[in-house]
Amino acid sequence: RSARATMCNQPADSPRRKAALSTREITSYLTSADSLPAILDVYKRHGSSFNEINFATAWNRLGKAQATGSERAGFLQQEERVLLQLLQDTERVISCLDARNIAGACYGMARLRFEPAAATMRLLGEEAIPRLGEFNAQGVANTAWAFATLGIPDPQLFELIARASEQGISSFKPQDLTNTAWAFA
Repeated sequence: RSARATMCNQPADSPRRKAALSTREITSYLTSADSLPAILDVYKRHGSSFNEINFATAWNRLGKAQATGSERAGFLQQEERVLLQLLQDTERVISCLDARNIAGACYGMARLRFEPAAATMRLLGEEAIPRLGEFNAQGVANTAWAFATLGIPDPQLFELIARASEQGISSFKPQDLTNTAWAFA
């Protein structure tokens, strides 16, 4: 096994440590959590057992959680320290993320509108560039949308997104086309 394969799918804090919960159990907790605080509570309680899939799922779920603008702003302010730790932990496993999880993490960070995530998004963009061919249409569209939403310039990434979009246009659903066109506007 390669060093990457050995490191991936392991808890973030210790590559060889046995996780207290399985990836599937943690993902189940994350997907059943129905609010921003509940999702972040899963990280607070089980973050030392998170692997790359759990980190991407956490960001995606945080971005999709229903909250008013003022609720979201209050949450970001109140939980900033924990969210910054979540970003730092996520950065340690970025090289292990597959295309779907890169796109999902980008999308979640952008929907959450957590401005400190811009640095992590740049790292995700660097990881996405050589693997953009692995992204499906929704992943391409969501990644473009996420970078544009947070105002993160990445000319190389957007050039490759444009090529991937052109080559795969027949597989784009209307929402994928809309998100990608908006990102380039």
